[in-house]
Amino acid sequence: MIPALKANGRRGSAAMWAGLLLGALIPGSAGCAAPAAEQATGAIAEAVERSLGRGTGSFDHSDWDRLLREGTADGLADYAYMDRHRADLDAYTDRLAEADLGALERDELMALLINAYNALTVKAILDHPGVASIREIDGVWTELEWTVGGHALTLDNIEHNVLRPFFRDPRIHFVVNCASLSCAPLPGWAYTGPALEAQLEERSRAFLTDRDNVSLEGGKLRLSRYFDWYGSDFTEAGWEPRAESIPAFIAPYAGEEVRAAIEADPGIAFEFADYDWSLNTVEVLSTSAGDADAPRLVTASLLSLQESEEGLGLGARMVTWLRETAGGLGWLGPFFYGLVYALAVVLFVPGSALTFAAGLTFGLGLGTLTVFIAANAGAALAFVVARYVMRDRVERLLSNRPALQAIDRAVETQGWRIVFLTRLSPVFPFNAQNYFYGLTGVTFYQYVAASLVGMLPGTVLYVYIGAASAEVAEASGGAASWGQTGLLVAGLAATAAVVVLVTRVARRELQKALAEVEDAPDAS
Repeated sequence: MIPALKANGRRGSAAMWAGLLLGALIPGSAGCAAPAAEQATGAIAEAVERSLGRGTGSFDHSDWDRLLREGTADGLADYAYMDRHRADLDAYTDRLAEADLGALERDELMALLINAYNALTVKAILDHPGVASIREIDGVWTELEWTVGGHALTLDNIEHNVLRPFFRDPRIHFVVNCASLSCAPLPGWAYTGPALEAQLEERSRAFLTDRDNVSLEGGKLRLSRYFDWYGSDFTEAGWEPRAESIPAFIAPYAGEEVRAAIEADPGIAFEFADYDWSLNTVEVLSTSAGDADAPRLVTASLLSLQESEEGLGLGARMVTWLRETAGGLGWLGPFFYGLVYALAVVLFVPGSALTFAAGLTFGLGLGTLTVFIAANAGAALAFVVARYVMRDRVERLLSNRPALQAIDRAVETQGWRIVFLTRLSPVFPFNAQNYFYGLTGVTFYQYVAASLVGMLPGTVLYVYIGAASAEVAEASGGAASWGQTGLLVAGLAATAAVVVLVTRVARRELQKALAEVEDAPDAS
């Protein structure tokens, strides 16, 4: 979507990290020249002109809509889900390849091209498993060709040679998704001709109220790189909607604080944020543990545990090292394990594998106590860091999740109760919660108390999985009786059932609480 920076194998990966480091060390260095909006010529141009002139046809995107409903979360893509349903995705893109573009009504064609860009980007990621950034794929925007409406097009052709120059709508930048965290989010629905105008407005408002893309800092606007790369799209005559300046374009869509600042100073200064090219992938273990998700959660947990046992990958080897080191320290082992665990929480390291490993290392009782103390200590420290030490940076890192806006408003009126419910039914990852609540009005003592109680069921379940796995392994080797092991596994099943039930109730209560806030007369 953005300037095509090629990466070739290992050299490309190294270049990517060098670029990220450069962008972090030198503000503004991430900028680069964007492709111009130049109309395509030939058969594709003729098809577009026919559509814009007299097209009346439509196209059914319901199969892509179904994939997005189940395969996205908070604007991120679940590539594992998309891969499991690759046949459905291929069937949809096969239909795109055969579409009669010239017969489509204008908005139908625009919706098809947006959906095609997003679906083909997902396919590009699936075709290159293991990439940490789309920029690791050589020629992903400029060389990889796809068939759309019988025409061989690259992703750049779709965006910069068809969508931008023929439709001249700057809101395009808020709907095409380049598989990166700083890119426009991937919604949980497909674009359609009849709903396109409302969808473009909704996506523009969602993007421009996201503090990662537009924020007010020190009397200056901090904006998405889109406004650096494509600034003229928002102000040039002939584009619609447009404004006389970038701040003037943003104002109608922005939040109250930003809008008031622009109205008070139409010439307000602005700068551009760094662009995060990390892959926009959903973390499997960040899903809530409701009944529909419980099998997926337990399966993913066991796979993570298996990887840590087999030593696959750096993270797994670290877990194995920690288990062996702590296990050899005698009575000091739990203290050492807890210290490392708490530090991992502060450093935003996912703690699921560490929690399982605590059950493997110390058993159910001592493992639960170790993780319970360490996780809460790390959560408390992260809260303090977010509130008093790195507030501005944490706000930028966490503000790209739409669910947080509703939760933030709910915390204002219901305080500790919301903390407690989100701990029981996590609507976003545990580590993100720790930093997020430091930005809200909840007091430190309310936060700690609600976390202590709310985190306990999940802690017990995860440690129990580890302890039960260790017991099964011992029974298989003859070091433990299958009778005792059977009781432990039965206890695990009962614990999992209780946790799922508690989570279901908590989720229902959380939804009610958020609904109350949204329905309040003064809700924004």
